Amino acid sequence: MDRASDGLISVEEAISRVLEGILPLNSEQVSISEAFGRVLAIEEASRVTQPPLAVSAMDGYAVRASDVLSVPITLTQVGEAAAGAGFDGSIRDGETVRIFTGAPIPEGANAIVIQEDTKAKGDKIVIKSSVEVGQFVRPKGLDFEKGQVLLSAGTRLNSRHVALASAMNIPWLYVRRKPRIAILPTGDELVMPGEPLKPGQIISSNSLGLSAFVNAAGGVGVNLGIAQDNSDSIRNLISNVKGADMLVTIGGASVGDYDLIKTVLSEEGLNITFSRVAMRPGKPLIFGQIHGKPMLGL
Repeated sequence: MDRASDGLISVEEAISRVLEGILPLNSEQVSISEAFGRVLAIEEASRVTQPPLAVSAMDGYAVRASDVLSVPITLTQVGEAAAGAGFDGSIRDGETVRIFTGAPIPEGANAIVIQEDTKAKGDKIVIKSSVEVGQFVRPKGLDFEKGQVLLSAGTRLNSRHVALASAMNIPWLYVRRKPRIAILPTGDELVMPGEPLKPGQIISSNSLGLSAFVNAAGGVGVNLGIAQDNSDSIRNLISNVKGADMLVTIGGASVGDYDLIKTVLSEEGLNITFSRVAMRPGKPLIFGQIHGKPMLGL
């Protein structure tokens, strides 16, 4: 039988229609400390240049490259530069400054000789290897410049993104609100974990697993409880879906006498986009809109 005439659509088309039927949620502002796992709503540009000035990439000695063309050579140490506490002065011919990783490059210096290639004798420093201009120097703006866009809208923020946004000096981020997904399992045979099982009953495990999956994906799973296989029970529980952004039902999507989801939700205003997908298992799969919200029937 032709799939189109049978109402079947492909898995790829089903995914496409579902994505077309879901609109982005509005945004909210959160602290950078709470941004992990959230989806960025707008692009973000750096508010600072990083590094803000030329700094040393290694521990060693800041020198003028022209002073160490012929080695070994002895220079006079005239000071020290540490991260956050630069050398207040300039380096002249025959001078050097002890420098640590991340410290600003002193005025007059243009290269770093690493500590392993030196020998200190008081304030006299023996330089044992020559260097080129810029060697072991991290220039200003090497990582990024102020105003440079580094985070795109739609990015799901991982730990690296959070660290980057922090380095960009951004304390708050606009992110998409977490989607609230209402989950409704159906079936007279279902009971919650921990309840005693009567003959023919099983644990409602799929609803809790799906809720955990939603939470892991960045949403908020909202379990509505178990609907019995009758219209009144289903209607009563879906009345709690108003605060959710999407409804997902489990069971009751086929064509059996007790498969009531399509019938009841259609009576409640469900506009069905498709209800059969060319796959096994899972052929009866409903997607549509109810009261302006997407609904997925598994």
